Amino acid sequence: MMLQETKELTHAWLDSPTARVPPGELILVTDFDGTLADVVPDPSAARARPEALEAVQELVGLLADVIVLSSRPLSQLESLMPISGVRLIGDSGLALPRHAQKEALDSFNAEAARLLQGIPGAWLEPKPASTAIHFRNTDKDGEQMLALLRPLLDGARLAAALGRKVVEVHTPKAGKGSAMAALLPHEDPGGVVAFGDDENDRSLFEYISAIDIPHFAVGVWSPEAPHDLFDRCDIVVPGPAGAARVQWEIVEWARKNS
Repeated sequence: MMLQETKELTHAWLDSPTARVPPGELILVTDFDGTLADVVPDPSAARARPEALEAVQELVGLLADVIVLSSRPLSQLESLMPISGVRLIGDSGLALPRHAQKEALDSFNAEAARLLQGIPGAWLEPKPASTAIHFRNTDKDGEQMLALLRPLLDGARLAAALGRKVVEVHTPKAGKGSAMAALLPHEDPGGVVAFGDDENDRSLFEYISAIDIPHFAVGVWSPEAPHDLFDRCDIVVPGPAGAARVQWEIVEWARKNS
């Protein structure tokens, strides 16, 4: 999938099946880091781009639902997305782990914390249903980090997925695609638009591209994205600035068709 030029975005959106769905029946779901916000060395310093926040604010009043589905904890999303009416789903929508899964995750966290003491710049972020191992500020690459962590996962019934300078650890077969598969049947929308930029958005793209209602998947490119991540996407745009341009195309379309 090639990156779309700005002038092609309007054409791509208006020619998509989702542009024939009434705005009040359309759901938009988007990631936060790398999609609404630029990725920065310190995640606590990340902020949504102003034009993205403004677009989301407009879309809340025009579409059936606007969902921010992020691997961040819900408490962080609430401070980062201070917009009334937007639905915030943290921790990639993962269900709280059962007792045995929680014990496995706690054991992994304890062992991983000891391991990371020997890797300057790496740090562990426990969440309700998962753990993130951040290594952007280290001299390690993703494969090296996975190799170090893999012995801690053997027999633990946990899965590790490599993202943008982060390793996400959670129960197997869980993620954003599963979260949306549980949510959408209850919503019964006329169409869905999805935005994402990282490996943990792959299952979202796969789910959205397979549903039998109009859908439009937007890949948000970065040099860190796996080469095949956007194979199921309808368009690929350059970074959060490109994502915001698509969101504003949807705003303008929804205003004219509401």
